[in-house]
Formats: sequence, structure tokens, C-alpha cells
Amino acid sequence: MPWSEVTPGKFQRAIGENETFIKLVGDPGHALGREHWAINSIATFTPTGSLGAEALPSAFLKAWKTLRFDHPSIAVHAVDEKTLEYVIPDSATLNNWASETFHVVKDKTAEDLIQEIRPCSYVTLTYLPKSNEILAHTAHWRTDGIGVLLLIDAFFDLVIRPTLTDPDTLVWGQEVTRLAPAVEDAANMLSVPTDAVKTLSQRCVETFYQAAGAVGIPYAGEATTLPSGTRSCHLAFSASESTSIVGQCKARGFSVTSAVHASVAAANFALASAENKDKNYTSTIRFSLRPYLPEPYSTPAYASGLYTTGWMKAVPASASWIDNAKAYNNEYRNGLSKEYINSHRQYALGLGDLIRTMPQGGDPPSDVDISSIGIAENLIMPFKGTPDRGVEVQSISVGVEILTRQCVCFVWTFRDQLNFNLVYNQSFHDEKDTALFLGTVKEVMLRELAVHS
Repeated sequence: MPWSEVTPGKFQRAIGENETFIKLVGDPGHALGREHWAINSIATFTPTGSLGAEALPSAFLKAWKTLRFDHPSIAVHAVDEKTLEYVIPDSATLNNWASETFHVVKDKTAEDLIQEIRPCSYVTLTYLPKSNEILAHTAHWRTDGIGVLLLIDAFFDLVIRPTLTDPDTLVWGQEVTRLAPAVEDAANMLSVPTDAVKTLSQRCVETFYQAAGAVGIPYAGEATTLPSGTRSCHLAFSASESTSIVGQCKARGFSVTSAVHASVAAANFALASAENKDKNYTSTIRFSLRPYLPEPYSTPAYASGLYTTGWMKAVPASASWIDNAKAYNNEYRNGLSKEYINSHRQYALGLGDLIRTMPQGGDPPSDVDISSIGIAENLIMPFKGTPDRGVEVQSISVGVEILTRQCVCFVWTFRDQLNFNLVYNQSFHDEKDTALFLGTVKEVMLRELAVHS
């Protein structure tokens, strides 16, 4: 499914199997003017030197247009359910695209805007001078949480350049060589499944069956309640707490992500209703495929590509925190095998079939899942440029649009602090309940690791 020129200046390729699965999850929300799992990533920053408040909008617009040249897949759109398309822009087309995708919103914060955001055919970037934030928004089939942070980092790299080339004068047409392939092609996954591939991929699909009847937290509304806007609840550990957590995890032989995962599981059990406390907790073991791809697809040059994977794992209510931390650590430590990657095309096809045939009715899942971004400084630098023309990134945040009763707790470290961001739909949960959930996660984690706040 390589990119090919179908008419002069117009390039298309088939939507990959992994992209198709994610589109099947997200696209049904379009009927409500929303998109499940669309990615929202925020960077709060301080400009220095010549990048004053008056200069930023024009500097950002110029950098945004140039980012399309470096990462053209931010301007790829889906023609239909099977085809992606990219068009080489002339000056007028480039400006039209920029006006559709770059915005300055003076009277809101990113959190305000996320509640109102609607699906767009392309990646969008919004500058919010009130809070010194930029908000990047994209459909999840186009990239992942790691990819969006890499794009923001590349954007700031362009912003700090004092002599950035006029985007209209770039050699448009050359950028098509950088259009991101589907992960199936980037990883050279098998096109014709062997019996071993079929067996492994089916075993991965079947992990999702464990989600049925799993533990969940209480929620508001009835079965017919429609979703509204996405909200988030944020919690940051102090630098001293974060350092102690890292040290205690190392001493016990497991990762911080494993400890957080076990703590999220414990909070789900602790806050479940009495009749649900004995049910298993089923959550996602997530991996980035980027480190397993050949160059250049493993590099930041292909930030705008969906290169992520995962499967489900259930733990029983009777398991201890330390047992769960070790169990999760075994999953994360093992990484991805060559056999798994070779089977991933077939696995994604199976997930697509699962989505299409999922039975309706029953109690909707209402657990809090987890997604770890890892050490964010590996993706976005805190300091860029010079005092005469620079940007200091004070904080970052990653989340997704949520249209269901389920929530997701995003986890990362940045500037020596461990951060949680719990995203939820305000039709089903509120700030009080989600703050209680994150507080419970923190309390459990500090207690189990013997860290004093």
C-alpha cells in the first residue's frame, strides 16, 4: 500500500489495517460532531527575546506551514473508509489549508477549547495567548501520543529559527517523499498469514474478551445518555516525590509505569461499587512500535504516523499490589517479539472484525485504563533556542477525546515530575470523582513504595 501519484500532484495510498481499526473506534462519534480517541496534546511555554506576544502569531503561522513541508502527513486526509490522500499545494491551497488548521483563540484555555473541539480532516494547531499554550489536535488514526509530542517539538524547532524560509518559496512536491507509510509497510509485516501468524493474532484478539464483565467505577447517566465534551483532571507529583518513586521502583526491580499501572488497578477496585469489587480489572498493555521499525521510520522524521500497539491483560481482585506490579512489569519488560510484529497485520484485521461484530447492550465498561508516554524529555525538549529567540516548555499534557463511560489515565514524566492526566466525558463523570480517583492512585502508590509526601 505505498503512496502513488493518481493524478498530477495528487497522491493516495490504502488505509492500513492498524489505521482502519482506530478509525472504526473513532469515526462513529462524527454523528455527534465529535471523535472518540482523537488526540489532544498541550504544551505550556514561555517565549524569550524577540518572540514576544505580538510576534508569536505570525511566527507560529510561518512555522506551521513549514511543518507541513517537513511532515506532510499532517495534511493527509481520508477520502473514504479505504483511502488516504495528499495534494501538493500551490500558494493559495497552502494558505487555505493553514487558515483551516491554524487558529489563535484569545479568550480561552486549552481545557476550555477541548470541550468544544470538533473533528477536522487534518491535524490542527491552536495558539492560546491567554494561557501561553498551544493545543495540537488530530484523529488518532494519523498518529499517536508520542508522535504528537514529536510534532510539537519539531514545530518549536522551526519557531526559534530567526531566518526561516518563506513557506511559499519551498520546493513543494519534494515533501511527498516524506509521507508516512502505514505501519504494516514500515515494519515489512507479512501480507499472507502463516498458520503460526493466525494463531498468535487470534490469541491477541482474544485478550479483549477479558474486558466483558470487568470491574468499573460508578458513572452518571443512563444507557441512553449521550456523551458531551471531554474534560481532564491533572495531578503532578513534586520533584522530590518523583525522585523517590523512581528510586523505590528501581530498588524493587520494576518500572515506574508498572507501579503506576498497579496503582490504577488498585484505585479501580477501591472505588468500584460493592457488587463489582470482586470482578477482574482488565486494562491495556501499550507499546510504541517506533523502536522496532527500521530507519527512518523509527526516527522523529515520521512523527505523523500511527505506530502503536497493545493488548489487554486482566488481574484478579484478590491479587496484591506488589503481585500486580510484578505482573505488569513482566509484560512491559518482555517487549515485542519479531513474531508478534509479523502477526500484527492479521491482529489488526481481527480487531477490526471484533469492532464490527461487537454485541450491543449490557452494562457499558466504566473502568479507568492507562496509557504511559514515558519520559517526555525524550520527545520534546524543555529548552530551545537562545535568550534572544527561544522557547521554554514549562509543561506538557497528553489526552484523548472520550465519548464513553471509560476513562484513561495518561502518565509521563517531564522536568523531573511524574504527571497523571485522567480524561473523561463530563456526561458520565465529574471533576470531584476523577480527582478522588487520581488521589487514590497517588495514595496507593506512595504507601506501597514507602514514599513520604
